[in-house]
Amino acid sequence: MKKTLKQLKEARQSTIDEMSALVNVSENEDRNLTESELGTFEANEKSVDDLGKRIDRLERSLELTKNSAPVSHTIQDVANTDKDLANFRFSDAISAAYTGKVEGIVKEMDQEARQENRSNIVRGIGIPASVLQTRATVTAPNKVDVVSFIDQLMANSTLLAAGAEYYTGLSADANFPVISGITSSWRAEAGATTAGSGALTNNELTPKKLISVIDMSAELLNQNPTVEAAFRANLARSVQSTFELALLKEAATTSNGPASIFNDITAVTNAGSAIALADVYAAIEEVLANDINPADSSMGWIGNAAGIGAIQALAGADFSAGFFDPVNRSLATYKYFVTSNLANGAAAAKDHSVAFGSWGNVKLGQFGGLSLLFDPYTKADYGLGRLVCTSLVDGLEVNTGTAFRKIQNAD
Repeated sequence: MKKTLKQLKEARQSTIDEMSALVNVSENEDRNLTESELGTFEANEKSVDDLGKRIDRLERSLELTKNSAPVSHTIQDVANTDKDLANFRFSDAISAAYTGKVEGIVKEMDQEARQENRSNIVRGIGIPASVLQTRATVTAPNKVDVVSFIDQLMANSTLLAAGAEYYTGLSADANFPVISGITSSWRAEAGATTAGSGALTNNELTPKKLISVIDMSAELLNQNPTVEAAFRANLARSVQSTFELALLKEAATTSNGPASIFNDITAVTNAGSAIALADVYAAIEEVLANDINPADSSMGWIGNAAGIGAIQALAGADFSAGFFDPVNRSLATYKYFVTSNLANGAAAAKDHSVAFGSWGNVKLGQFGGLSLLFDPYTKADYGLGRLVCTSLVDGLEVNTGTAFRKIQNAD
């Protein structure tokens, strides 16, 4: 009978544990392995190597078939048969990071996190991408369904709400090709050939390390299991806010973080000292003039409160023409979103800011899962520990200068 991937991993780990036990016994007795023990150790070593190769082949097979034809060997479908991911809790992983006692599904997921992105060093306990995309279930005191971590991230992202694309589970630098300058023309049946035209460029997401630090009692999550939902939500909110601030801030760069998308956007032509109706329509016209599809569902506005407020003042109390509709949140028929992250840090002369364009050209990436490391010492005198959470993310705009325009003016 075929073994599932989980069974193979368990068999390999059991053999490794047996090898460790043999060595521990001999070392405690200050001696070498006996001939019999050495034979057992070497046989187990070969078994571990053979199982490792089987596991690698099976994981590779599953990866190759994931996005093509349906997997025929359904008995090996890890997502359906091997993992009870809904029962994985961040609180269990935190406890394991604190005590060093790693077992059960936490141990299994830690191993998977280390395998899925071998270029990333997992410090403490690893949480793989599969867990981040799965809802959790807290059974005590009452059954509570907890939204997945990725869903929490997405719910807290203005860029995603506007139409940016989000890629999860990335394990290496991700390239996004952009083809531009294509020429199409009519030709007679026996006419001359048309010269080829077009340019291919590549944009690359590269993992940037984002560290979140939470001061907390080591006993908190164990005493109150329902804190799990609040913990996931607050961690996701903090990670996404920090990530999005770097992408939308006024300054071009954030130390060790991604470059600002907003800083790179071309300003609308001939803007005055205050936002005017002409600026709003110019932003739309200049983007559409760059062959951006006006029916693109990700077309819209993102502004800070001052910028959107200034535009609302231009509309006055009469919204009937559809220029500004605060009920349906549309501006010149395109949806708008408000965030304090946009143009954050701008000088007074630019503190009223909005950006218009095709937000589907923004690509956001999450590389692998998370690492949780618990530090019980730094704040021990306060009766607290520090949880250090590491995530790898990046974001970019693939059509710099063509798919967007921004307006920045004083009131």
